Amino acid sequence: MHRRSQSESDETEQWKFAIVHVVQAMELAFKEFLRRIHPTFIFESIDKPDKTVSMRMALARLRNPSIGNLPISDTEKAKIDKAFDLRNELTHFEFEFTHDHIQAKFAEIFSFMIFFYKESLGLSTEEFIGEDQLWQIMKAIRTRDELLQRAKAYVARGEVGTAWICQACDEATFVLDEEQCCFCHHKEKIVSCDTCGSNAYESDLIDTTDLFDLDYDEGRTIVANDYGFEDSACAECIGDLKDQVREMRMSQYFEDMERDRM
Repeated sequence: MHRRSQSESDETEQWKFAIVHVVQAMELAFKEFLRRIHPTFIFESIDKPDKTVSMRMALARLRNPSIGNLPISDTEKAKIDKAFDLRNELTHFEFEFTHDHIQAKFAEIFSFMIFFYKESLGLSTEEFIGEDQLWQIMKAIRTRDELLQRAKAYVARGEVGTAWICQACDEATFVLDEEQCCFCHHKEKIVSCDTCGSNAYESDLIDTTDLFDLDYDEGRTIVANDYGFEDSACAECIGDLKDQVREMRMSQYFEDMERDRM
């Protein structure tokens, strides 16, 4: 058991190393594409070319019809953003991700990169990766696909109840009753929105206290008036809640003015 655990730990470290470097390669590839359009596009400020763009800014310029005009979908962008965040967390040792999750993210970005190199930079596969290395990666990706198909079949049997899109792997394999993705094993608490009562990921709830009337007491911020609402709401409720608080605050304002006149 110890040997197996050590082996899994070593393999997870290798996948962490792989995701950090494939995201770094993607960032450099984005900048190279921009450089080919015009060298100044790799800098944050065209007027002050001293700091190169971040990956997110590079991605925005690639999608900009006036600059890169690349057909990178919102779905692909979301996956790239998540990979970028994962790279940063791994780099700063701020991570709580499973081996399967890291491997899944690598597979997504590596698949995207193969075609980006081909279609956008005009490079053949052998120019950026050896045949043996590619075979090993493809074998891992096939293993991931097999796991994904098993997870989807597990959900499709209908014995586990409702499944949502997983916040970590973007697959419809997060089983609500288990509060865990049966593919990448991401865990997250499912809670009820205090405003509408519907279920939501805990991380999706939005803090509403900044909408309320606040006061300060001995250096502490306290809620002076919450207008009868709870301190969090789901994304579907937040807009209506803002409108209601605004109307109630305005109504209270006019009532106070009328009282002062009397």
